[in-house]
Amino acid sequence: MQSKKDNCFSLLIVSHSNDIKQLKVPTWIPKLLILFILCTILSISYLIYSYNYIKTDYTAKVKELNSLKEINKKQKNEIKDLKMKTEEIEKKLASISELEKTIKDMVGLKDSKNNETTRVTINASRGGSLAFRATSKDNIDTAQISSDFDNLSELLDQSKEDLAKLKNDVKERLRYLEAKPDLMPTWGRITSGFGYRKNPFGRGREFHYGIDISNKYGTSIKAAGTGVVTYAGYNGGYGKVIMINHGYGYQTVYGHNNKLLVRTGERVKKGQVIAKMGNTGKSTGPHLHFEIRYYGKPINPKNILNNFK
Repeated sequence: MQSKKDNCFSLLIVSHSNDIKQLKVPTWIPKLLILFILCTILSISYLIYSYNYIKTDYTAKVKELNSLKEINKKQKNEIKDLKMKTEEIEKKLASISELEKTIKDMVGLKDSKNNETTRVTINASRGGSLAFRATSKDNIDTAQISSDFDNLSELLDQSKEDLAKLKNDVKERLRYLEAKPDLMPTWGRITSGFGYRKNPFGRGREFHYGIDISNKYGTSIKAAGTGVVTYAGYNGGYGKVIMINHGYGYQTVYGHNNKLLVRTGERVKKGQVIAKMGNTGKSTGPHLHFEIRYYGKPINPKNILNNFK
């Protein structure tokens, strides 16, 4: 029971012996107990909510961290792959540059800053052959970069093949130019040209299949082009004569020599001294009778020789 005067609860306790005891409880105690219980429930609820929130947030962060780790790992692998591709491209560039240098050396060209072949330049960084930089707003598209590198690698392979083919073409062209009998075989005065002329040993006219170059005894006779000596010896009206097969359909004849300096089967180079001028065979004085034959047919040396006078 509650007394209004005392503002408290009165509790009557009756024992088995019918003794009655009265216990007075102030009203603020149950109120405080109820308040405590409510506060406890609210606190537990808040703790449970906070725990679940933190757990959810933690799980999300862990998941995000794992995702970032995977992305980081993937990017490291992609960058490693790009570095390998970069090194491969640099090797190809070096190979192409070497081929280019070889070709230029073959044809006697020098590097010029104004006429330099376009090259791809890749700047090296501390960590490797390729440096990637990006701001917070820019993302590196490694897939696109890898695709670009693949395309570049294919272009470099094609360029290398083209240069290799060019090298072979240049080498073949240089062989041809070395073999082509366009070098004046000696110096002196041209006393008789190619074509019909008055017969120096009789009446009438005759066809002259070469040119005659007159000079003093012992004047050096040079090979007009690189080739193989097919004949070196005495041959009737030619006297002491040398015949050279230059390939590409060209043959040359050097007649009336005083002394032969090469033998049959010997390979000679353009400009090499092969004989000394003389007056052997059917000749009216010391001179060189020089013929150029193309696939067996005599042609006018004037149309082939450089600096023909």
